Amino acid sequence: MTPEPAEPRGARRRWRLPVAAAVGLALAAGAVFYLGGGYDRWQDGRSLAGLCHGSVDAAEVEDLLGVDRVRGKDVNGPDGLASCSLDNADNPGNGYLDVRIARGEAGVVQALHTLGRDRPDLATSMVMPLGHGHRGVLDLKGRSDSAAVVALDCRDRGEEGLLVTVRTVPANGKYVHDDPARRARFARVAARAAQGAARVWGCTAPSGPEITEVPADDRYVKVADGAAGGTCAGLPGITGESPADPGAPIEDCFLYAGQDTPRFRLGAYYPPFAEFLPAVADYPVTGPAGAKDDVAWATAGCPGGATALFTVSTVFDGDRVGAPDPALEKEALRTFATRSAQRHGCSAPHLP
Repeated sequence: MTPEPAEPRGARRRWRLPVAAAVGLALAAGAVFYLGGGYDRWQDGRSLAGLCHGSVDAAEVEDLLGVDRVRGKDVNGPDGLASCSLDNADNPGNGYLDVRIARGEAGVVQALHTLGRDRPDLATSMVMPLGHGHRGVLDLKGRSDSAAVVALDCRDRGEEGLLVTVRTVPANGKYVHDDPARRARFARVAARAAQGAARVWGCTAPSGPEITEVPADDRYVKVADGAAGGTCAGLPGITGESPADPGAPIEDCFLYAGQDTPRFRLGAYYPPFAEFLPAVADYPVTGPAGAKDDVAWATAGCPGGATALFTVSTVFDGDRVGAPDPALEKEALRTFATRSAQRHGCSAPHLP
């Protein structure tokens, strides 16, 4: 057999040069991609894809946390629902957001814990309605740490409702409490997470206008005697209140002792919180109404056979506990519970 002629040496050189150039360009492009942050952004994108079943807007979270990049982690629980977190990709731990989606008792306990309701005697936690048709509340808690809970109705599927609980701590100095735009952004993140969860699990969530404004947290703002017009409407003395909203599943009102400190805390709890609050907070609630251990309570029947729970108790402000005044507490509870029940379409309360 006649051997094939060898390829000329120059031809081999001409063939290898373009290949080497192509490989060099590919390596250079890869280096630019890696060193220029492309690889990190690709990793971010992989971690964020479908996060909490697509119920979280990563761009909105970046703005909320005040960071350039976030990276996410999804953790599905044994009940098939979702938990996820987003963290500051450039400085982990300095700015994060957690989302928990659960139903039934587990969801309620988780939400009450996040809102600080496992210790309702503390005067440092006050909720305000999420508004815009959402059955939810916000608790800005302090200068940075903020929480939101949104309740979703899943009766069309014959299932218990969902609770979407969101907690965030922005990056250093990016305070939710002090910044109107960041307050509204946090409310939008919570509302969109709830809408995404409703879509995935076939529940009902409002589709009202986008949230563009959230009132300032007024737990430290005292309302003058006779000036209350929200959750403390009709109560005498100096109060601390939030806007009244029939969609809020939790409502608060504080009664002050003089000018200095909250003395009593009034709370209204609607489904799904009313059923589980006494056990979570160790409240001595037995029967439709009563008073025991510096706590008085009332209940009311609500649409769909549900029950609302109203409480009043002395509070601890980190320095002292308000002195009990059973007569004043019961009268305040009467006014507060009656107005709240009317607002939510419930019956006249059973009172102690």
